[in-house]
Amino acid sequence: MNKLTENVGKPKSDHKENGWEVFLTTCFYLNTSKARWHLFILLAITLFFGTKLNDLRFNYSFNSFFPEGDDDLAYYNEFIDEFGQFNDFLFVVLKNKEGLTQPFLDSVELHKQTLDQWPEVKRIESALDLKGIQITPFGINTYPLLPKINRFTPSVLDSLGMLGNYFGREDGSVLLWLEHETFEAKPDADAFYLQLSDHFSSAGLEDFVISGKIQMQYDFTLKLEKELSRLLGLGLLVIVLILFLLFRSWKGLILPLVVLLITLIWTMGLMAWLNKPIDVMVVMIPPILLVVALSDVIHFVHKYDELKLQALPKQEAIRLAVKTIGKATFLTSATTATGFLGLLFLPITPIKEFGLLTAAGVLLAFVVTFLSLPALLYFYPSTVQNTSAFGFSWERTLYNLHRQILQRPRFIVAGTLLLCLASVWGISKLELSTSLIVGLQRNEPELEKVAYFDKNYDGYKPFELGIKLSDNADLFSPEVVEKMGRIENYLQQKYGVAHVQSPLSLIREINAGLYGGARKYATLPQTDDLDKVRRYYYSPRLRTLRNNVQSINGKMIRMVGRTKDLGSAHYHPLNDSLNVFLASQINGNGLEAKLTGASYLIDKTDSYVVRSLIKGLGFALLCIGIFVLLAFRSWLLAFIALIPNVLPICLLFGSMGLLAIDLNISTAIIFTVALGIAVDDSIHFIARFQQERQGSEQSQAVKNTFVKTGKSIVVTSIVIALGFAVFLASGFSAAFYLGFFIVLAALLAVLFDLTILPIILRRIGRKKL
Repeated sequence: MNKLTENVGKPKSDHKENGWEVFLTTCFYLNTSKARWHLFILLAITLFFGTKLNDLRFNYSFNSFFPEGDDDLAYYNEFIDEFGQFNDFLFVVLKNKEGLTQPFLDSVELHKQTLDQWPEVKRIESALDLKGIQITPFGINTYPLLPKINRFTPSVLDSLGMLGNYFGREDGSVLLWLEHETFEAKPDADAFYLQLSDHFSSAGLEDFVISGKIQMQYDFTLKLEKELSRLLGLGLLVIVLILFLLFRSWKGLILPLVVLLITLIWTMGLMAWLNKPIDVMVVMIPPILLVVALSDVIHFVHKYDELKLQALPKQEAIRLAVKTIGKATFLTSATTATGFLGLLFLPITPIKEFGLLTAAGVLLAFVVTFLSLPALLYFYPSTVQNTSAFGFSWERTLYNLHRQILQRPRFIVAGTLLLCLASVWGISKLELSTSLIVGLQRNEPELEKVAYFDKNYDGYKPFELGIKLSDNADLFSPEVVEKMGRIENYLQQKYGVAHVQSPLSLIREINAGLYGGARKYATLPQTDDLDKVRRYYYSPRLRTLRNNVQSINGKMIRMVGRTKDLGSAHYHPLNDSLNVFLASQINGNGLEAKLTGASYLIDKTDSYVVRSLIKGLGFALLCIGIFVLLAFRSWLLAFIALIPNVLPICLLFGSMGLLAIDLNISTAIIFTVALGIAVDDSIHFIARFQQERQGSEQSQAVKNTFVKTGKSIVVTSIVIALGFAVFLASGFSAAFYLGFFIVLAALLAVLFDLTILPIILRRIGRKKL
């Protein structure tokens, strides 16, 4: 044995086994009968979960991303109980190549009348329904605001206030505003949306746009199905290529694939058993588990092959592989699961369920690996890797790398400090921002409709504000009318809300009606005219218009409009300024105005991101530290294990700021997950170091650990990077950024584990550990 391999990799069989090792070797010590029982149990559980897979379904719920337990959510629920959901509507845009001709408008009216008869349609409006009011001696008379002319020009429509509302600003299109019933079951919503699309297609209209909540949920669900197939297919392709390059044998391909597929069946079957649908977050679980489970397999197989090459009997090789790798693998599974459990601190239901289910899958991957691999290797005991196919010497390369690192410790530490300083600068540039349509990449075709409405119809994002009147307050008191007018002016001039609708809209029309319907009088009435307007406002003939903006008891008022989807970073200061305006100048004396609505609640998720992220990271760090402490019984080792893993997390924050990537509920999931995955290599390194230092001096133990564990650490890090790189093909922002930053974290983690960690362990005295 030459100097390079001296004292490297000798199994330490003369030391007393600790509790972990006794437990593992007892559970996984195999004879023929026990190996068969392991495989039987594995098959039985797999068949059970396999029968559940047919129950899996896809779903996307827009409301599921509202923050749980928020006071504003409770107010919003009260609000929709009174008025219904403002997002239970569809924008239906019809286009005509010849422009806004009267025949085209007549055909639009025919479509509207047809749809109005559908039982699912509560209300449908077009510009043709806009009515002016005239007050006559015989009562209320209405007339169409849109005159009968051969062709409408933008200037005419703009003078009527209809451009960007019911008519497109640039393409001469017509909008139908369709309010539908609230669908309790998604299949009913899908059926209605498809029926509506078929209606216009069968009428020969090819150029039409339908957009709204149920349309987006339908398109999202289709995308989820394609996304799962694509990510899973790409993931399996990458795994097959990795296994072929790594092991160069059929055994090295088939055995790991069996473990990975069983892990997927168990996890997805568990989801189906729990009646959990596949949503925008859950779609990432199968590819993640492929990578995590493969990492477990690689560590086990590398150790088993190493022992078999020492001509050990199969039972002893399996026992020692379980004994030496089992403890570290269980710890890495626990820490990875802890990273995902850190997502439970985010008050968003899909993210919490994603964290919980993925954590369960990671632990199931450990169980499947150690239940199946030892039993399969018992019956097929030859080495997994085809060593004859390789001329590359890992030991010599790692030995030389270790020597280079030891010669430049100050340079490495200085470089690490410079990276940390750069990350601090990047963190200062981080920005919180969330778009209304949660989870899609900005360039995805599903968002083209949002951009279309922002451009042609003054916005896609619904705006809602609630106003409560006390028992002694009256809508027609001069003070209430004046305050509501000030709110409307503020929203239009300072917030950017277009086409505001409220009781004042109807009051203005009635005021114009008092003067024969003249449009110049479509303004708020003078104080002396308020009583006249009140008489007609509560007319039964105007009940439908009134109930859209005021509750039946008259004490709750709805003010709605549309804004452009510019991201929550744009609206946060506007929301804060609006709340200050309402608190200081509006609320009081029987009137309380409050910002509400689905858009506002989505924007509010940003306020939970930083706080929840800190809690999740703190939880993960604490649990990982405790796990390492219990496993290695050293406070110092527990602290040392965290150092090379906290550094990548800091750099992730910094790189996100430098790359101008928004921090929101889609990207907040990255950090605890990255921490849980990155710490795996450190645990394997320290576990091997603990074994090597029994009978070896400190520096020799570090070198032996570096040379013998370095291969597994480098390989599994590359596997993780390649596996998560699959997510870069995703159209969902959560998946894309998770893939991008986990790849970065894996590479940074292996860099620090092979540089900073050995330097620290060599500097720490033996007695202190």
